[in-house]
Amino acid sequence: MPLPWLAIQALAGLLLTNALALDLPGYAGLKTSQHNNILEITLHNPTSTVNAWSQDMHVGMTDIVRRLQEDNETKVVIFKSDVPRFFYYAMLMMNITNLSQVTIGVVEGRARNAGHELLLALDMRFAVKKDVLIGETETGFGNFPVAGTCQHLPRLIGRGLAMEYILSSQDITAKEAERIGWINKAFDSSKEMYAHIDKLTSRLSTFPRSGLVASKKAINLRASPSREDFLHDIALFKALSNPDFSKIVGRIATLTNNFTIGEVELNLGRDVMLAYD
Repeated sequence: MPLPWLAIQALAGLLLTNALALDLPGYAGLKTSQHNNILEITLHNPTSTVNAWSQDMHVGMTDIVRRLQEDNETKVVIFKSDVPRFFYYAMLMMNITNLSQVTIGVVEGRARNAGHELLLALDMRFAVKKDVLIGETETGFGNFPVAGTCQHLPRLIGRGLAMEYILSSQDITAKEAERIGWINKAFDSSKEMYAHIDKLTSRLSTFPRSGLVASKKAINLRASPSREDFLHDIALFKALSNPDFSKIVGRIATLTNNFTIGEVELNLGRDVMLAYD
């Protein structure tokens, strides 16, 4: 099942400068460029109009995360999409959460399923109010979000609201997501959002790296799922049996014109019910 996602940006705090810049190979599912201490990653699936998550992307992201875990020079990592309107797995998401760098997600469109799980793996989340919908439709397909949503979301918004949104597969707007703590803040414009992020990251880059790393580690100890939590969900996913799954996904594929940009794909949290008509 293709998993659309949105642009995110990750900020690495002030790092030591006694290592060489990342020496990255070419990736089939990613485009990378480096300038000074900034790494830019464009997720690229030329076979999908919604830039669906692919095996090439997964292999590339796994390799880059591994390199970032050992890197002490990169200060900013910017993730973006070839498809602007669309903003991924379990252990990879856990490794992203546990990076020593401070990570910030920026949403300017749809963020569902794999893209949403990537968003939750980050330390902070900011979004514009216009044209943003966030959510998980996995339960509506007879599946469940295995890569962190069931772990992170109850910690952010509480058990009851997490149950409501995950089980119903409904989208949430940026304004409402801000109100209940799903994201940090929603902005009226991209300009306002990036001004806020620039001010925040300027402060972070001024502080000693040791304090940033220690504070993040202490917060994660109390607020993030453990490796055992992720392994439990993986085991639950493997044991899941739904004989209608292929049929439901087939209907969704037809409704979305094989998961391409259109009315149903853009409003999948609302229109997932059409699979049951």
